[in-house]
Amino acid sequence: MQHEFVTELLKKCKQRYIHTAVETCGYVAREYLEKLLEYLDLVYIDIKHMDTTMHQELTGVSNELILENTRRACAVRPVIIRIPTVPGCNDSVDNILATAKFAAELGGNLKRIELLPYHRFGAPTYRQLGRQYILENVELPSDSHMQRLKEIVESYVPRAQIGG
Repeated sequence: MQHEFVTELLKKCKQRYIHTAVETCGYVAREYLEKLLEYLDLVYIDIKHMDTTMHQELTGVSNELILENTRRACAVRPVIIRIPTVPGCNDSVDNILATAKFAAELGGNLKRIELLPYHRFGAPTYRQLGRQYILENVELPSDSHMQRLKEIVESYVPRAQIGG
C-alpha cells in the first residue's frame, strides 16, 4: 500500500549495508514488486489457500496474483513461505498438500515453509477497536495436527517448521 515509501526506505537501507526483508500477503501489482525486489535480501510471503474460490471467499481477493508474485520473488530472491493455518479454513490435508506441491516447483531460492498455527492474540485488539473478532470460536490446532501438516510439507519441500 505504501510501495513508494517502502522502496525508498529499502533503497536507503541497502546503501547503508543493512539487510532487508519484507513480509507480504503478495497481493501487489507486479511493477511495484519488481521495484521492491531490487532492494530486498529476503521475502516472507503468505499463502493462505491454494484454491482460488476458497481464497476469494476467505480473503476477498483471488490468489492468482499472489501465486504469480511468489514465483517471481523466488526467481530472484530467497523466499520463506508462511501459511497462517486456521482450523476449518485452510488447514485441510488437501490444501497443505497443494501448497507443498506448488512450493516444490519454486526452485532453490525457497528457503522453507513456516506453518503458523492459528492463535487468538489479536482478539483483545479487536475488542478495543469495537470490532467483532469473527474467529473467536475457532479452536486452536492441536500439536499433532500441526505435526501431520509439517510432515506433508516435508514430503515435497525439504525445510518446514511449525511457527515463525
